[in-house]
Amino acid sequence: MEREELIKLIQENTMDSSEVVEYLGISKQRLSDMNRTGKLVAVKKGIYLKVDVEKRKQEQGTLREKYYKR
Repeated sequence: MEREELIKLIQENTMDSSEVVEYLGISKQRLSDMNRTGKLVAVKKGIYLKVDVEKRKQEQGTLREKYYKR
């Protein structure tokens, strides 16, 4: 695998903490809490797998529907 291919693969499949905060619509403190409690675990400090973040987004939507029905 070439270096460029590897970089592209990493960029397509990971998110940094600022991207996660924006994508999930949460605060940095909440992200830190989620990391500490194991709800969303970083693969390396400040780096998260996109699939984990997308899964959490779905769970978050389900919870919001359940508890914030109007």
